[in-house]
Amino acid sequence: MQNSIRPALRGGNKSVGKRKHPEQEPEIREDQSRKQTTITDLFENGGNNISKNGRGELLPPSTKRVRRDISHPTSSLSTSDSTHQPISVEKMYTFPQNNTDPKSPTGGAGLNSSPKSNGATRQAGSRAFNYMTRPSNFTPHTGAKKLVVKNLRTIPRLDQDRYLEKVWSQLDSALTAVLADQKPEQSLEELYRGAENVCRQGNAAILAKRLQNRCEEHVSGTVLKVLLARAGECNDVDILRSVEEAWSAWNSRLVIIRSIFYYLDQSFLLHSADNPVIYEMGLIQFRTAIFSNDILRPRILQGACQLIELDRTEDNTVVDPNLLKRAIKLFHDLGVYKKHVEPCMLDASEKYISSWAGNEVSHCGLATYVERCHLLIDREMTRCDLFSMDRSTKQNISQMLDRYLVSEHTNILIKEDDIVELLSKNDKFALEQLYSLLQRQDLGAKVKPAFSAYIIKEGSAIVFDQENEDKMVTRLLKFKENLDEIWKSAFHKNETLGHSLREAFEKFINETKQTGSNWGTDNPKPGEMIAKYVDMLLRGGVKAIQGLAEESKSGSTALVDEDAEINQKLDQVLDLFRFVHGKAVFEAFYKNDLARRLLMGRSASDEAEKSMLARLRSECGSNFTHNLESMFKDMDLARDEMASYNALLGPNRDRSNMDLNVNVISAAAWPSYPDVQLKIPKVISSAMDSFEQFYNNKYNGRKLHWKHSLAHCQLKAKFPKGNKEIVVSSFQAVVLLLFNDVEDDTTLSYPEIKEATGLSDIELKRTLQSLACAKYRVLTKRPKGRDVNDDDTFAFNSNFSDPKMRIKINQIQLKETKQENKTTHERVAADRHYETQAAIVRIMKARKVITHAELLVEVINKTKSRGVLEPAGIKTNIEKLIEKDYIEREEGNKYRYLV
Repeated sequence: MQNSIRPALRGGNKSVGKRKHPEQEPEIREDQSRKQTTITDLFENGGNNISKNGRGELLPPSTKRVRRDISHPTSSLSTSDSTHQPISVEKMYTFPQNNTDPKSPTGGAGLNSSPKSNGATRQAGSRAFNYMTRPSNFTPHTGAKKLVVKNLRTIPRLDQDRYLEKVWSQLDSALTAVLADQKPEQSLEELYRGAENVCRQGNAAILAKRLQNRCEEHVSGTVLKVLLARAGECNDVDILRSVEEAWSAWNSRLVIIRSIFYYLDQSFLLHSADNPVIYEMGLIQFRTAIFSNDILRPRILQGACQLIELDRTEDNTVVDPNLLKRAIKLFHDLGVYKKHVEPCMLDASEKYISSWAGNEVSHCGLATYVERCHLLIDREMTRCDLFSMDRSTKQNISQMLDRYLVSEHTNILIKEDDIVELLSKNDKFALEQLYSLLQRQDLGAKVKPAFSAYIIKEGSAIVFDQENEDKMVTRLLKFKENLDEIWKSAFHKNETLGHSLREAFEKFINETKQTGSNWGTDNPKPGEMIAKYVDMLLRGGVKAIQGLAEESKSGSTALVDEDAEINQKLDQVLDLFRFVHGKAVFEAFYKNDLARRLLMGRSASDEAEKSMLARLRSECGSNFTHNLESMFKDMDLARDEMASYNALLGPNRDRSNMDLNVNVISAAAWPSYPDVQLKIPKVISSAMDSFEQFYNNKYNGRKLHWKHSLAHCQLKAKFPKGNKEIVVSSFQAVVLLLFNDVEDDTTLSYPEIKEATGLSDIELKRTLQSLACAKYRVLTKRPKGRDVNDDDTFAFNSNFSDPKMRIKINQIQLKETKQENKTTHERVAADRHYETQAAIVRIMKARKVITHAELLVEVINKTKSRGVLEPAGIKTNIEKLIEKDYIEREEGNKYRYLV
């Protein structure tokens, strides 16, 4: 083949042909080099008619074209100056159309020819240039290029129809063998090449049509007849199995058929809009033949439903366990699942679920029902996933479960008595399943009434249990902890139920009832008991905590971080304290207990004391803790006073008898204590006088009031069986010091001791009982017994012994008596009345005239920070103010303020 030739204008532009690779064969490059001829060579070989300079060199081209005579086609170019005339470009590059063959006798050279090897010159005048009407790729400087195609395969001209029939005969024979599950006579490679050649000859459409007809004949004929024959002999499940097996066999045959006709499948069918690929063709044919048949289709669907029913009843003994999974895959492959299978399955599922729910509700309790419901839901959802059912099927079945298991039986699921029973049994598993079942329809909050009723019922029983008042806070903390666990684990931290828990807890803990324990007042008991519980923690430390929680039974206390345990318990009790409205009761009792701890030095940890104070300040504000903080400041000032007093006495003071430590406190911040008559021994009295003189000299105008009931002493006792250090109260110390002035065997009668100490009968009997009848009996009593009478006598117990060096005798007089408890309750109630009356007067002064209802609302809002008042209590205080002429009643249930 030769490239087309295009003339080059002015010799400036070059037409680039296809570039040869440098590694081409040498003979090709040599042949091409011989055929490259330039215009200069043509003129040079023509003779001496080309202009040259004196040195024989070719002159540069002239700017003017040489005119030649076009009347004679063979006229030569003149080399004389007189005949050198310009010619046009078209004429210049006009080549002769005859004698272009290099083998011509005339010796003319064509553009594609090479010069003679002998170098013979050709005359320029013997050549004629004719104008070419078609553009060429001729390049003056490089010459024409020749494209050589190697190993070009030419298609033999055979009879295509005869070849098609020959190949199809082989293919048809192979299809017959494949459809009969036999091996074809020809190899698959030979069959593939035959089908490929037919397609390349342009007969792909004919081949595809014949293949389609042949497959359809097999499916609609052989396969369908076999299945219809089995339909009259087998049940629905067996028919479904036969169809699945037929599809599996047909699917395997399609794989072989597609491998034989793979070229047809990829080159023609894949790009055809009217013809499906081979696999889709086989699928469509199978689906059309089987599921369009009115006999097979209902039997197949019924067989699938029977398989699901057998799986629900867990009866897989009569069927293949994997048959249902293969059947679902068959329906998906054929694309009939959504149209035919899913409606049938959903209808059967709805009947089963509704029947199951009605039967279970009528025969099971709440806990059993919800447990079985969850099992049913898990089985149904697992079945959908295991057998690859559509998402829509799973969603529809889930909606059926929600409707028939939950929505239609909501009243039974939220029955208050049943839920309260589960809460009483602390059955967290059943409660969690109940909540989860209800929450499927967003009905989890429906358990709120039963949850609140249970909390109020159980909480009230704890609060008003007078026999176990000492354990009230411990039981409430455990009850609250259990409720929190139920709310977190069983109710999944439902916000509505969380509010319900707090509201119910707040309601029962502030419920008031006039009982003997609160001395007929309306003061809520939890405030007092919380204060006593905190006092127990701050006095006893880890031991008190473990004694209450019974935690010490299972482990060693050495591994317990005391401060961490105390802080944890304080956080828990503070959480309980937040529910208490009447914080005035807590404040009064906490203040009394704090005073005893500070004055007696009984706090287990100073850090715990300060931590509790900080918690109260954060929770109730600085006004609530002002007096409590003043008590701590007084103790710091008292230590400074004693340091000054000891420095004044100097290092030479007499320490042989006793050391004195005095806590000077302000009466405003501390609780009030009654004055107790007590005859102080001379040695102690002289030390007290010395300190009082020091204090009066330092602070002119101040007066000290000694509170002997709060004093305590540490005595050194000499017993025949060993010396001991005894920690006792001031009352106990005064009684024991009396026996220093008598002989060892001498006894003192009750009247003598009373005369010497000056104590009242109540205090003296309590003191003697602690010394002679308690655990540590440093005195002996006659006659023996636990009660102290007026005719009893007491003596020093010379036989006393104890392994411990330091002994602490219970300070009975420091324990709060019933009278003190009553006094505290009455004082809190009185303060509450005064606070209510003051709030009423402030409101009336601002409003002048107000209705009864409005006054109640405003008084409750003004005093709610210290506890919610009952309307009856507010009305009582209004009547008192009317009697005192602060306000008067007007018509229309109104009140007017009187200036």
